[in-house]
Amino acid sequence: MFTQTPQPVVVRPQRRVGSFTTMCVIDENATDELEITKHPVQEGATVSDNAYVKPSSVTIKAVFGDDERPLQETYRLLLELQATRLPFDVVTGKRIYKNMLMKGLAQTTDAESENILSITFTLEEIIIVQVEVTTVPPRAKQASPDRTGSTQNAGSKSAKAVENKPKRQQSILASARR
Repeated sequence: MFTQTPQPVVVRPQRRVGSFTTMCVIDENATDELEITKHPVQEGATVSDNAYVKPSSVTIKAVFGDDERPLQETYRLLLELQATRLPFDVVTGKRIYKNMLMKGLAQTTDAESENILSITFTLEEIIIVQVEVTTVPPRAKQASPDRTGSTQNAGSKSAKAVENKPKRQQSILASARR
């Protein structure tokens, strides 16, 4: 009979950028911001109508080894992923980011990183929405077509010349005395 108490298991997600699994992540920085109006908001108004969530951005400094493929090939494939401009997922230690694009890809080589691929990714979310197109009924079937109707062709409009009468010069004080 099994008498040992089961031990908890810690599962850590593999960090990924698209289909690329990193050997080691040096640094991850994520930013989630809210754009808030600078204009006054009327008391009693719905405040959430005056702010919106900006796209998430993530900066990751990661290292790739040559265990899966040569470093040059990994770098070339990363550049190809960026060039496709197609959204992909990013998995960090804290969160999964959907619909990300690679805004920047910086590669560093120094004396300590000659035999590894050291990359700094700058990633930004693309907010994808679904749009619905609708048609407006003809103006004749609308209760208030002047407010709800589509635009109408009102014909050609042309500017008219204004008679240019010279104005009598008058000081501000003189007009205030009247």
